[in-house]
Amino acid sequence: MEKDIVQVILEKELTVKNPILIEGFPGIGLVGNIASQYIVNDLKMTYIGAMNSKYFPPLAVLLGGVVNMPVRIYEDANKGVVVITADIPIHPLASYEVGREIVAWAESIKAQELICLAGITVMDDQNRVFGAVSRQELLDKIKGKAEIFEIGTITGITGSIMNECRIRNLPAVCLLGETASAEPDPRSAIAAIETINKIYDLGVNTAKLAEQAEEIEVQMAQLAQQMKAAAPEEQQTQLPKEFPMYG
Repeated sequence: MEKDIVQVILEKELTVKNPILIEGFPGIGLVGNIASQYIVNDLKMTYIGAMNSKYFPPLAVLLGGVVNMPVRIYEDANKGVVVITADIPIHPLASYEVGREIVAWAESIKAQELICLAGITVMDDQNRVFGAVSRQELLDKIKGKAEIFEIGTITGITGSIMNECRIRNLPAVCLLGETASAEPDPRSAIAAIETINKIYDLGVNTAKLAEQAEEIEVQMAQLAQQMKAAAPEEQQTQLPKEFPMYG
């Protein structure tokens, strides 16, 4: 991993062997950010370190008054899961390099599979979750649990990570929570988490997230405004039709 692109700063040694790696960066509806952070909190995962890069916006995140890095890494040794959760968007021009380094790190920890969480904007708001995979044989894993994303594109850091997984032949699943706007959508995040539960049997309880949905929408909207001021995100095209085109 090139030190001038992404640095992994571990404060504790990773104990999980051949983990499932989940990543969630802010994007449409902040679905990846909300879902990944909630998984960390609900499973009471252990903080092990962070990622840093010259491509990240100059930002420190305060959690309970304590400064934290905006891209953090957690693990749950019992469930064999590692989560990368982020509070910052990745600029489109940096997505390729950052995505490549994240997948390289996934390989270095011998991750058996990578799960990408993101949102997708469509006209309907049915809380569906669309799924895509890096290998043909993985389709059977998500059939009946997520709607297959038949035709379209996945943009941003999520698209870059999925491309890199395809290149490196690393098994990867992308889950896109449906949202009707670009506003923070915890309900879409709930649908994505419940889909993960169906596929991987993580046992994440989404009841608290459902109860706090309105409060989270306000908090995440404020965070989104801060992120927009620090590093404006590329506008996403909203398309109707049965198969949304951009995620």
